[in-house]
Amino acid sequence: MLNSNDNHSFITCSPFLNKFKILTQLPEGKVIVLNEVHSTNQYIIDNIPYIRSGDACVSEHQTQGRGRRGKIWVAPFGESICLSIYWALNKTPPTITELSIMISIVVAKILKNLGVSQIKIKWPNDLYIYGKKLAGILIEIITRSDNIAHIIIGIGINLSMRTSIALNNKIGKNWINLKDIGIILDRNILVATLINTLNKKLKDFIYLGFDPFISYWKIFDYLYNKPIKLLVGNHTIYGTALGINMHGALIVDQSNVTGHYSGDDISVDLS
Repeated sequence: MLNSNDNHSFITCSPFLNKFKILTQLPEGKVIVLNEVHSTNQYIIDNIPYIRSGDACVSEHQTQGRGRRGKIWVAPFGESICLSIYWALNKTPPTITELSIMISIVVAKILKNLGVSQIKIKWPNDLYIYGKKLAGILIEIITRSDNIAHIIIGIGINLSMRTSIALNNKIGKNWINLKDIGIILDRNILVATLINTLNKKLKDFIYLGFDPFISYWKIFDYLYNKPIKLLVGNHTIYGTALGINMHGALIVDQSNVTGHYSGDDISVDLS
């Protein structure tokens, strides 16, 4: 049950993930709940023959969680969301950039509805509060001989991780929890909400494309009109972020020359 307090929405915290509590919130599909796994994305990949589109895997802890561009995703036991959702397409898949932005917008809207009013997205799919990283999304697309595009959507959200020097050294950048801003969420309800909403929006995305989601980018754009530094392969590019184009590419002003940048090998930070 949601209770309103000072314009924020709060949910009573449940200490552990519970498969049956999650399933009671799901109209269809299944969820695999694990205490520990190397990576929820990898678990989905390893079990593609045994799962169906829309199924999900969530774990209390990941030992080898991964992020974009080969980075690690740190998730201590029971203090975050480690969720992966599987989606199968029998046609040409969307670009990872479009899919990443769409997923990040959906997750940001869910969190905003739960009281995270200051949530922003750093292109293409990192979620920030007050200049610190709250959540990340990793999209992996695998095409095999069955001519089906197997899409794995990994979502990591920091809920209540305790600060330590060792943890900071592992993460390597400023990070933040929902607990830090006074928001405690029931993880079972949050997981169910993410699965339900994303499955619905994925269907919309497949049939309607990227266009219906573009307008939301302006609401959540963390980089707009800020000086940024892009790492594109081995090249470094400096400029000012000016939003995204109709395909989700980052628009960058470089001394009055506009460039459009897209791809999974690009990293961007404030300069």
